Amino acid sequence: MLIESPANETEEQFRAAVSELIVSIYHRMPDWLEFRVGRRFEFDGRYFREFICAAGSVCGHIHLRAQQAGGISRAIIERAGFPGSEQTCWQVRSGVETKFDCEDLRAA
Repeated sequence: MLIESPANETEEQFRAAVSELIVSIYHRMPDWLEFRVGRRFEFDGRYFREFICAAGSVCGHIHLRAQQAGGISRAIIERAGFPGSEQTCWQVRSGVETKFDCEDLRAA
C-alpha cells in the first residue's frame, strides 16, 4: 500500500501521521503492530510512500476507512497482480476509488 506523503515530509513525520491514522482506526496503537516505511513514488503530481506491514488486516482497515466519505485526509494507492501478469492499480482519494495504469506510477 502507498500512502500520500507531501514532497517535503520527512520519514519521521510520515511515520507519525500513519501512527495517528492507525490509532484513529484501532483507538490505540496495537502492541503487535509494526510497520516500515519504504520507497517514495510519484503519481499525478503527488507523492506517496510505501507502507509495509506484515499484518494485511491493517491495510484492509486503512482501505475501508479511505473509501468512506471523509475517511482519511491522505490518498492511498493499492496495487494488485500475480507474477507474470499485468498489475492493476487504483487510488482512493476522498472516498472515491479510481483505477489507473500502473505505468503512470513512478519511483521518486
